[in-house]
Amino acid sequence: MTGFIKVSFLIRLFLFLILTSCDSYSVRQIPVKIPSGLIVPDEMVYIPAGKFIMGHAEEAGTEGGRQVMTKAYLFDKYEVSHENYHKHRPMHLFHPKKAGWPVSLVTFSEADSFCKNIGKRLPNEIEWEKAARGTDGRKWPWKIFVGHPNNGFSGFMPEPVDKRPEWISPYGVYGMGHNVWEWTSDDYKLAGQTEKFKVIRGGLLQTHLTIQFSPTWFRNWMDPETKLNFMGFRCVKDI
Repeated sequence: MTGFIKVSFLIRLFLFLILTSCDSYSVRQIPVKIPSGLIVPDEMVYIPAGKFIMGHAEEAGTEGGRQVMTKAYLFDKYEVSHENYHKHRPMHLFHPKKAGWPVSLVTFSEADSFCKNIGKRLPNEIEWEKAARGTDGRKWPWKIFVGHPNNGFSGFMPEPVDKRPEWISPYGVYGMGHNVWEWTSDDYKLAGQTEKFKVIRGGLLQTHLTIQFSPTWFRNWMDPETKLNFMGFRCVKDI
């Protein structure tokens, strides 16, 4: 009888550890009060007005970790998928199995035009970074560091835009810090360069040996005419 009690206790302890360990990966959400009368579409989240910490003091080219003020806005919960892109651009073709993957191979102007045609626009850097990191200055949208599971694997592996609830931002936004890089509306200025570049945010930092998540403040740039399989976008809407 004593042995049975010990086994029963160990089973309950094992289940408790599994449940608590799974719960520890959930991202604590920032409580948001939506203004009366404002309708937030299912595919978007409401980002309230207020200050947040932008950039990092030790990262040149960022805002240095200063407080930045924003207005309230609506932000796409997911990167634009092949399926959603096709709804407004019927000529866009894709494999049915990839309907939920982020659309890619789109230039800046194509992404910008898509957003404007559905009553939205591309986000600027400030809006993108606040939606990714919230108000506590976190490095990762999900706050706690985790290693990317594909280290040692060569090649880009996109995922469905709604696949990783354990990697969402504190506002409930998916795909910030992994999946495709995303166009923003801001210009990127390189010293001594006359060419025009656009700021891109949120994709994976890759070499042929490792894959790392990009920090919330990490800034990258791309020629606006570029079309790549790891370049996508999402939209934002003014209130």
